[in-house]
Amino acid sequence: MSDEYPWLGRRTWTPTEAAAALPLVRRIVEDLVLTYRRWQETVEAFEYATSGSKADEPNPDAEQLMVNAQKRAAEIDGFRAELAQLDIRVTRVECGVIAFRSEKAGEAVPLFWVPGAAAPGYDCPESVTVKGTSIS
Repeated sequence: MSDEYPWLGRRTWTPTEAAAALPLVRRIVEDLVLTYRRWQETVEAFEYATSGSKADEPNPDAEQLMVNAQKRAAEIDGFRAELAQLDIRVTRVECGVIAFRSEKAGEAVPLFWVPGAAAPGYDCPESVTVKGTSIS
């Protein structure tokens, strides 16, 4: 998984436009979060499988777990890329916080949405630490 996708275009979203996009965006984010959780579980299983391995006696399950983790990481990158094409940045993969590039008082600012919220808002969702939201 790559660390951050750039804002690809120059699109800015109004709160109304972002809310109207939620049916599509919500599905992508739900898939992203579910796949991320499965990726984490697979990585943990891989680490456990390799913890008792020796170079001359590898765990036969470890290789398949590594392949599965890489496959899920590629799926996560795909979901993030889909959102990036819409000029939507994923700020927290594990909980699905996204940021639409918006404008407020003539400045580019993030418009946040988190699963379960009725609509995107300019304030960061409470109890969620947001990283990587720079839109410059």
